[in-house]
Formats: sequence, structure tokens, C-alpha cells
Amino acid sequence: MAILVAFFALDNVLLLGFLGRPPLVVWALALLLPSLLGFAAYRLTSAPCRISLPTILVCFLVAAALLILGGEGRLFYAPTDWQVRDAVLADMGRYRWPFDYWLDGRSQMLRAPIGMYLIPALLGGVSQFGRDWMLLAQNSLILGLLFALGSTLFEGRRARWIALIVFVMFSGLDVLGNLIVQSATGEVRWDHIEDWGAGYQYSAHITQLFWVPQHALAGWAVALVYLLWRRNLVPIGIFGAILPLVALWSPLILFGTVPFALFAALRVLGSRSWNWLDISTCLIATAASAAALVYLSTDSAAVGGGLRPPTAILYLLIMLFEVTPFLLPVLHDRNNGVDRTSLAIAAVCLFLMPSWSIGMFNDFQTRASIMPLAILAVAYADWATRIAGWREKVGFGVVIVLGSFTGVIGIANALRFAPTPIPHCSVAGIWERQSTSHPPHSSYFAARDAFPFSIVAVDRVSSIHQRQCWDRPWRGPARPFFELRGR
Repeated sequence: MAILVAFFALDNVLLLGFLGRPPLVVWALALLLPSLLGFAAYRLTSAPCRISLPTILVCFLVAAALLILGGEGRLFYAPTDWQVRDAVLADMGRYRWPFDYWLDGRSQMLRAPIGMYLIPALLGGVSQFGRDWMLLAQNSLILGLLFALGSTLFEGRRARWIALIVFVMFSGLDVLGNLIVQSATGEVRWDHIEDWGAGYQYSAHITQLFWVPQHALAGWAVALVYLLWRRNLVPIGIFGAILPLVALWSPLILFGTVPFALFAALRVLGSRSWNWLDISTCLIATAASAAALVYLSTDSAAVGGGLRPPTAILYLLIMLFEVTPFLLPVLHDRNNGVDRTSLAIAAVCLFLMPSWSIGMFNDFQTRASIMPLAILAVAYADWATRIAGWREKVGFGVVIVLGSFTGVIGIANALRFAPTPIPHCSVAGIWERQSTSHPPHSSYFAARDAFPFSIVAVDRVSSIHQRQCWDRPWRGPARPFFELRGR
């Protein structure tokens, strides 16, 4: 737990270097703040809970294998979202910090959740190979830690294996939604079946990990610390500290954490189950994250958002295939390790989230839902470890098999498409050449003079872009049919 907290804290400190703060100050804080928060987490986590070495090794091996299949390390195909992500990592490694872009007639800076890239860009060396493998090493460490800490929620080897399989393959019944769309319209895609909901989506865990690992790891970290707090394995101070620290990885997941954070605050205030070490840890974490919170909020209104509910029929199908198959069994389970209040909060979040949208691709629903979905997945896995009747076992098997189609197709794509090529263009150069989308620049950039603090760019990304951003075509699943019809 100390390593996990210190790692996220270090990213927040390195952001200061990315924004041009004095190197001596950045390095001093990089030595002080992560160590202080890590020590506080170590002292606060006093529960007598030990994880065996074989469990830790298995967790790290599974984590590395999943991330490699997702395209990290460039041994297998990576989804097309990585076209921009690769370029971000390349720019952050090639250019001196802080650097800017000349876009739309003005100096602009990267304003994006760049927490995942800071350490690989800094330590990966001058080559893309080094940065790729440093990214793989970093994410394997974090995901392995999450799996290892998550194993403490289950007792016995059998229960832990069931929980691991259920969590990794957790997905809605997208195959049924795809079949309905195919029968109704004759148009459907089977290489990424989550697109059946016309943009409304609760992403499978394999999809989250393969397409957007920065959001997945941040959301799962918050969900895990929350569940450990509910089991009295960690105090409230660690949960309060992890919330601002992960914002630089995924600000969108914080929307889904707000109801849980409010419940936790009311619970500890009512029971007085807190101390000054909890308060000081939260304050230090918030102070360490202050620059990141300001950075992420700069000109963020340009991204856009608002009410965008689906049609009644589509909403009912989403709830029927994505939520209720998992929610009904765990709500009837009186002995579940996840408390009913947390399950009720998760259910309300999942029922309401399709009605709101942020950005042009409904990122609010797909990313803010990561924490409530993770809590639901853990509860479903806990129920699965204790079912005894044959009807429950058959029902569990049907849901898991149907849901696993989504993840299996994602893994199949990794195996049937060629490994992704090394990028040659900057983020600005690749922006209009993406094969799946052309979002506005405000999604990843903000004007340099819009930041509330002074930034003096010492390097500028060339505005002269190469004709070819990759040595060979970045092949993959076709564009979703509902986007084609709307163009």
C-alpha cells in the first residue's frame, strides 16, 4: 500500500517539472513527498494482513501478461486509441520540459491526464523502445500491486482464483446486444462488440485495460482502497489521500467516486473513526496534487458536456444486459463481503450515468463508471465463491460465458493483428490522422496563457509533420457503424 500511494504521489511531483518549475525544487519534493505519504500509508495500514510470496508472483505475472496482450511493449497489437497515446509518450520523451505546440495560431500546451507517461518519459531514455518497456514495467507494477492487495478480500486459494478470473473477464452481455442490433438493422460489428449501444457503454475490464489503462488503473486503485477501508483493513486517511493523487491519471473517474467519498465522510464523522494522522495524510496528498488539479481544470470547459440520455428502449437494454445480471444476485446475497450500502451506491451510479455526457465520445459514462463497476465485480466474485446450488452455478456460468465474449474478442484482436508500429509524428501531427476519431484540440490541449501560473516553454514541437506517422498501416477493427451512418 505504501508503494502504491508513493507511486501516485511521485507523478504529481514530476508534473511540476513538466510545467517548468525549478529542477532542484522538483527533485527535493520528489524525495520528500512520496516518502512522507508512503510512510504515512505504511504506519496507517496496521491490519494483520499478509500476502504470500507465491500470490504476489502470480499477481505480477498475470498483470504483465494482460498488459503485453493489450499492446504494451509493442509485442502485440494495441487498439487505435494508442495512436495518440503513443505520440504523447514520444513527445514527452523527445522534447525538453516544458514544451509547447503552435496550434490554431497560438502557443498551446498538453493539458491531459498525463500521469501514466511522466515516469516512462523521464526514465525510458531517448528511444521509443526504452519508453515503451518502462511504461510496461510501471503499469505491471501498479496492476500487480492492485491484484495482490485485492487478494486480501478473499480467503483461500480457490476463492482468489475465482475472483481473479471473474474480475479480469468482467463484462456486460454485449453479445446479446449485438445480436439484437444485427436482427433489427442488419448492421453490426463483431470485432468490438461493445459498440452495440450507439455510444452508450459500460466497458469490459479487458477493454478498459487494453484501451485506456490509465483510467482503469486509477479507478481500480480507488475502488480497492475503498473496499479495504470497508473491511477495516486500511483507515479512512488512505482512501482520502488516494482520491486527489490519481486525478492526474484519470480525472474522469473522480466523478464516480464522489458518492462513495460522501458516504465515507459521513460514516467516519458520525462514528468518529478518524484521527489527526488521517487528516494530515489527506492534507499532504491534496497539497501534493494541487498543481495537477489546477492543470487538469485549465480551460476544461471547452471539452463540453451535459444531459444526453439514451432512448427509453436503449436504456432498458443497457440496464438489462450491463447491470442487472450482476446486481440481482449480489443484492440477494446476505453474506456478501461487499456491504449493501456500497452496492446500493454503485447501483444508483450505474442507473444514472448513461444520462450525462462529457466530451464527444460519452467518456463520462465509460470512465466515471469504473469504480462502481469494479465494486460490483468484486461483489459478484464474492458471491461466486460461495454458490452451492446447481441453479446458481448454471446461472453464474451462463452470465460469465456470455460476458466473456467481449474480453475474448479483445484478446483475439491482439493476436490476429500485427504489433503496432512506432510513431514518427508528434501528437499535433497525428491528431488529424487518427483512424477512429477527430476530436477537437481542446480534448488534449490548452492555450499556454490560459494557465493561472507562468509557463516558459523551452522547446517547441515542430509544426512540420511527416507524411507518414507510421512505417506501415495501423490496422485494426473498423469504425463503428453508428459513426459511419452519422457522417
